[in-house]
Amino acid sequence: MNTLRVLMYHQVDVSKRNFLCVTVEQLKKQLLYIKSKYVPIRLTDVLEHIEKGTLLPDNAILITFDDGFENNFTHAYPVFEGLSIPFTIFTVNDFIGKKTSHDSIEQDFLSEEQILKMVHLVDFAHHGLRHDNLMDLSLEKREIEIIESVKDMATFKHKTLNAWAYAYGAYPKRNKTEFDALKIAFKNAGISCAFRIGNRINKLPIKDPYKIERIDVRGDESFLRFRLKVGFGKLL
Repeated sequence: MNTLRVLMYHQVDVSKRNFLCVTVEQLKKQLLYIKSKYVPIRLTDVLEHIEKGTLLPDNAILITFDDGFENNFTHAYPVFEGLSIPFTIFTVNDFIGKKTSHDSIEQDFLSEEQILKMVHLVDFAHHGLRHDNLMDLSLEKREIEIIESVKDMATFKHKTLNAWAYAYGAYPKRNKTEFDALKIAFKNAGISCAFRIGNRINKLPIKDPYKIERIDVRGDESFLRFRLKVGFGKLL
């Protein structure tokens, strides 16, 4: 059975490692392993699979980063470039080019100049206007959030692809009516797919493009656990 693995990273640092941040050395080791076992693909490949039915290669893997931290350029990008591995960054509109409070800490985010330097290797997609949890918004405000995010991102110089990553991984998974309404809002805004967390491996062809599962990569976990998660998905 053909499958698609999608990894979710956030930050990369020289020495700091926690549940949202891997070190440069961890990243290098992980990417070398990925390159030896899997076929890294671009988000554009996934979109073509969804929109046109294009087949994905066996053992395909998509590597993604959430939020658009500046260290994705300063620390992650050189590693990916050195190994010629593409990746995707889901950016928050209001974070681009700013130092702002996120997760209760002042943090630096990618500038558009940095983004433009990476576009040959990196695809960019949507992560919301302000990183709001969609489940905290009314049905009407969810639709506005999606439409305004897509509309606003079109004012930037770089191209943003028609894919979305749920902030906090949150979406109405237990309410079919709400989820159907959300999918209609995505379709009306031109969004072809959306990524959750889930920590499972996706079977191909993708059954529901608005709940593609990702495996979260944590800096506080061992390399063995990383290999197990990538290889088998959700672990107890």
